[in-house]
Amino acid sequence: MCVTGVDETVEHLMLECERYEYARTQMLEITCVGERRTQGFTDSICWVTPKSRSRSRSRRRRGRVPVLSRGCCLPLLDTCGRPVAGAGSDQCRVYLCSEAPVYSRQTGGEKMGLLRRLVWRVLRLLLDLSVLLVVFVLLPGVPPHVTFNAYESLPPALPLEGGLARNTKLNAIERILDGKISGPESIASRKEEEIFVSLHGGKILQLWGPRFDHLKIVTSIGPGCDGPWQEEVCGRPLGLRFGPDGRLLVADAYLGLFSVDVDTGEKEALFDITEEIDGAVARLADDLDVDKHGNIYWSDASTVSSLCGSLVEVLSDPSGRILKFNPKTGANTVLARNIHFANGVQLSPDQDFLLYSETFKFRVHRLWLKGPRAGKTDIFVDQLPGYPDNIRAREGDGYYISLVSIASERNRQVSSALGNLPLVRKLLLRLLMVTKLLIETVNRFYPSVFIEKLAYKTLHLESITDMNLRESNLSMVVEVDEDGRIVGSMQGDSGRIVHISETQKVGNNLFFGSPYNKYLGRLQLNPPTMEVSGKGVRMKVEDMGEVQESVSREADGDEPLEENEIERDHEKDAEVEPKAETKENEGQTLEHKIDEL
Repeated sequence: MCVTGVDETVEHLMLECERYEYARTQMLEITCVGERRTQGFTDSICWVTPKSRSRSRSRRRRGRVPVLSRGCCLPLLDTCGRPVAGAGSDQCRVYLCSEAPVYSRQTGGEKMGLLRRLVWRVLRLLLDLSVLLVVFVLLPGVPPHVTFNAYESLPPALPLEGGLARNTKLNAIERILDGKISGPESIASRKEEEIFVSLHGGKILQLWGPRFDHLKIVTSIGPGCDGPWQEEVCGRPLGLRFGPDGRLLVADAYLGLFSVDVDTGEKEALFDITEEIDGAVARLADDLDVDKHGNIYWSDASTVSSLCGSLVEVLSDPSGRILKFNPKTGANTVLARNIHFANGVQLSPDQDFLLYSETFKFRVHRLWLKGPRAGKTDIFVDQLPGYPDNIRAREGDGYYISLVSIASERNRQVSSALGNLPLVRKLLLRLLMVTKLLIETVNRFYPSVFIEKLAYKTLHLESITDMNLRESNLSMVVEVDEDGRIVGSMQGDSGRIVHISETQKVGNNLFFGSPYNKYLGRLQLNPPTMEVSGKGVRMKVEDMGEVQESVSREADGDEPLEENEIERDHEKDAEVEPKAETKENEGQTLEHKIDEL
């Protein structure tokens, strides 16, 4: 029954008043049937009945707020804090005062009640969100339409010792065309003092001269566009090689394989990239190599996504392939499949096997082309400390394996954990895909370069390149022999060069490409040597092709330098004398030509 009495403390009365107000607004129906005057106040006579709530839910609330249950009427107070009397089993008659209640400081118990209610609401919100996400993951028809299965855990990286011991060789890198070019991904050369570089915008750049300071655009693979965010239109060449016929072979991520006459700029598509090859369309042509017969071995990094959507390949089941193109028949043959982002390719000197990178498994495979093991594949090198990109022949024997990004142990653990959680990968990818679709929809109605760039980067590999801030200044090129043993490495920790995609030796220089850098890296293989004689110090510089310098400084400083000791003044090195009717005159120096880039 209802409790009567006026001997409770004021604090208790105020607390009960608040509890009553909560019950009145949350759990009770109040029907007023009349009024009366008492001691100058006008009171309403009301019937209080429970709202139509499930009793199980009411019982769950018992102990936190007053609950009316059958056969009992719990203590209720009027809004002025006075106890009221009532009777009945399912109803209590109360008197509501017209005055506003005066609230006092909450007690510790009431604060705990508020905290419990807050925690419950947060948990309820999380539960509702979890249910929504589960429905979102299991709902059919949501892009992307790819498969998700658990795959093997990644082994830890090899320790940085032996051939991988820390060094700073790459800190001495020279930046060429710094800030003037974008994304020099791949490099090819047909002779010393000349290189060809693939750039953003689908362009092929030629550099030549003793210091590689002459340049021109040879051709553009696509029709041109406003910037890298439109590379699906203008193309993105990722792999360059010279074929046995002297033509430059190009693997373009969007437009396919091309053959280019670098002297005239004429280009030719080798086949239609939109046609299916063994049941799937090649969506991301990455790198290539060519044998002595003209057969082209090339990598298709993904059959489910293009370069600007490459995170789809990263988070879904592997779909990369290695293919062989026969230029005589025009047919492609699949040599290997289900590769987690098939990347760089390199033929052995005897062309009896082919190496290819599996970037997101941190390893390089060897595919046998001849001999008793022809058609079989084995692991050439595993547990690399970063993501392998292009592979190129090393001077003497062996190979350069360029790591486009160094992977921390935390990154490897996250990648390994996600591999065993296919539903989580599916959820992440669906969220990213829906986000990109929304951004593209907004851009259709409100066109903007900023929105277009945002849509471009949503699923692009470039968006996660610098997530590992601790390793963002590190760079590495791994050197291996013909059997896959690591024999050395070139490393940097100053940020002078990062994100190396390819290492190419040309003459006495090593050139370093990158898909993201705004410069081309160069490292001279023969550093200056010093000879000490009785008369002074002689310095020889023999690492710049035609430019050779020998300067002798006498001990007393008075003897003049002999003419035969100076082949060229170092301070005038930047001046290049024009040669009439030579190839140098076809191009222009950097200052006159850079605007065209």
